[in-house]
Amino acid sequence: MEHREGCADDPRPDRPAVAPSGSARQLLSRRGFAIGAVAVGVAAAAGVGVPLLASIISATKGLRVTPLFEKPGFIVAHRGGSRDWPEMSMEAYRHSVDVGANALEISLSRSSDGVWFGLHDATLDRTSGTKGFVASEHSWAEIRTYRISAKGTLDTGQPSQPYIRFEDLVDAYANTHTIFVDPKKAERRHHPELIAKMKAAVDDPSQSFIAKGYCMTKAWPVIARAHGLKSWGYYYGSEVEADPQLLSTTQSRWSYLGMNYAASNAAWESALAYAKPVLGHIIADRRAGKFALSRGAAGLIVSGIKEVL
Repeated sequence: MEHREGCADDPRPDRPAVAPSGSARQLLSRRGFAIGAVAVGVAAAAGVGVPLLASIISATKGLRVTPLFEKPGFIVAHRGGSRDWPEMSMEAYRHSVDVGANALEISLSRSSDGVWFGLHDATLDRTSGTKGFVASEHSWAEIRTYRISAKGTLDTGQPSQPYIRFEDLVDAYANTHTIFVDPKKAERRHHPELIAKMKAAVDDPSQSFIAKGYCMTKAWPVIARAHGLKSWGYYYGSEVEADPQLLSTTQSRWSYLGMNYAASNAAWESALAYAKPVLGHIIADRRAGKFALSRGAAGLIVSGIKEVL
């Protein structure tokens, strides 16, 4: 099941999103035709025949930023493929790369002694079973003694995995893959430090990194743009429909937009109207991926890497 992401500027907890129901799927044969036509247009522009639209989802290779957005239906491994392997572990990223993910996504926390590492939450509690272990209050030496559980994967019996430093992921893949970077729970005052690490890591950070965040995040996309980086802001259809001004007042912060795949056609149309690439999130299986492509998604943020590829 798809889940919602939280962030430093979004105080709400993660909560389930509704997968496409029978009535939602029927929209493809009614108002959905226009959105499907957009996806077909993207495929046609790239020289891909209309009957092959569904087959755009395929294992290929790592792509950096410019070629990534030239590939219809590109695949971003969300948390390294958290449906299949312990999230944001090197094991997850390695497997995702091996099966052909084009890009990788990581959420970051910061230890008390300044180590940036993969963690979606403020605490290690969900991923390691601790109780009230706030990451920012502990050193990296303490954090690295814990392991990321496989509890949230389809194979809960697989071994738990170590947390990884941001530079571990960068050293392994920043020269071959685009990395979507979200300083999820880190304080804004530390953003310049993270940008400095990204700029020092590769010759051209604008081709290795995309600043990722929830649509209402303010500071992160601004500092990213100031340093020549593209950004991706993700939206949820229910929020776009509840607040007709949400897209118009926030979309200018982001180079690229994101829409949950099960959002209504109206929400997808609203996002696509800004003529920016829109990525479908969060894709757990191939059916959801095809559904997002039919609505006009330029690429897919995928948790179920094995299921999709």
